[in-house]
Amino acid sequence: MKEEMKVIVIIPSCSSTRIPLLINTVETIQAGEYKNVHPIIVADGNPQIERVAREKLHHVTVIMNEKRMDWVFSINRVLREFDSDYYIYASDDLNFRSGCIKYAVVKMQKCFPDGFGVVGIGKKKRAAFGLFGRKWAEHFPNRQVFCPDFIHYASDSELMRAVNRLGKYAFPPERTSMVLHSRMKDETWRLAKQVRTRDHRIRIERQEKGYLWGVDFNLITKQ
Repeated sequence: MKEEMKVIVIIPSCSSTRIPLLINTVETIQAGEYKNVHPIIVADGNPQIERVAREKLHHVTVIMNEKRMDWVFSINRVLREFDSDYYIYASDDLNFRSGCIKYAVVKMQKCFPDGFGVVGIGKKKRAAFGLFGRKWAEHFPNRQVFCPDFIHYASDSELMRAVNRLGKYAFPPERTSMVLHSRMKDETWRLAKQVRTRDHRIRIERQEKGYLWGVDFNLITKQ
């Protein structure tokens, strides 16, 4: 394998009840086989997460949204503000398998050596979580890889359609899933659910208009 390139793992977190899960997520990332990895935690409108993350976790960066902005804004903010060779977008309730990031980077370097592509690390043929390169981030206006029409839902599925349309999606064959996702119906889930109807309405409207973020850069909402 080539010399290890830097990987930033972006982890938004908004609910205090998720703090133990967040700590576990970071610890499984840092315990993995790939070592040139830097977690960036977005404390999404929650000062307690910011405080505990700074106290309990080492070799991480913690940034704060003054008010809750949710998934899409938080991921895009890190992409805009931090430069890296590769990025992984993740949630705060994942358990990373030991070889997860290593396998994803190897696949990226084989399939998309320029970094212009996405490698899935979750369930096959779904883009819930993945790794992509700097060139892919720079393909988007203001590095907004996730369509800013959305708040929480549907942005990852639109990303999946775009990379498939462009022939820029790959999946490591070594495992069918390289992360375990808790999918808890807790406070984080309830907060996200508040925008579910709105985001799915936007998804349908975008599809009806033929918009596909990444293939084009058309928006329905005013930014």
